Amino acid sequence: MRKTAAAKLLTSEFENVALQHLDAVYRAAYALAGRRETAEDLAQTTFVKAMEHFGSFDMNSNCKAWLLRILRNTWIDQLRRMRIAGPAAPLCESIAAAGTEQDSVWSNPQDLLENFADEQVIGALSRLADEQRLTLFLVDVEGLSHEEVAEITGVAVGTVKSRTSRARAALKNCLAARAREMGWAGERRWTI
Repeated sequence: MRKTAAAKLLTSEFENVALQHLDAVYRAAYALAGRRETAEDLAQTTFVKAMEHFGSFDMNSNCKAWLLRILRNTWIDQLRRMRIAGPAAPLCESIAAAGTEQDSVWSNPQDLLENFADEQVIGALSRLADEQRLTLFLVDVEGLSHEEVAEITGVAVGTVKSRTSRARAALKNCLAARAREMGWAGERRWTI
């Protein structure tokens, strides 16, 4: 009977502390995976693992960072398994795969991409290396500090800064022509 009460308390704490970050975990999963279905599976697996190990979670630490680290490690594990087994989906599948849900604007990553960017921006993002895309997403979209991103990704703060800088530069190079077409860049230098 004690175990049941303790399990209920642990579940209640998990719901209060961790589930508030569900949207952030899903958005990060989508940024990594580029497909709604894969992102949903990745986020679900992340929360299952988090629930299994919630007893060892330090309540004085950053739960969002802890969840995003679990997400990153889960993604890496999945990539390793795919390399062994081969890809499950065609490689030509676009990051901008059309969703069937009619969510309100900005309510999910697909809406964010459709309202923020056109096909060329989405394509430029999808060409970034996974680690650069995740780092850029966590810093620029989620607004996490370099220190938090370093903790999540398991690299030094300097590496996070470097990845962010390189990702921004890669996007700038990919999108320079598009920016000129849109009238956002002329003769003077512009930054992203």
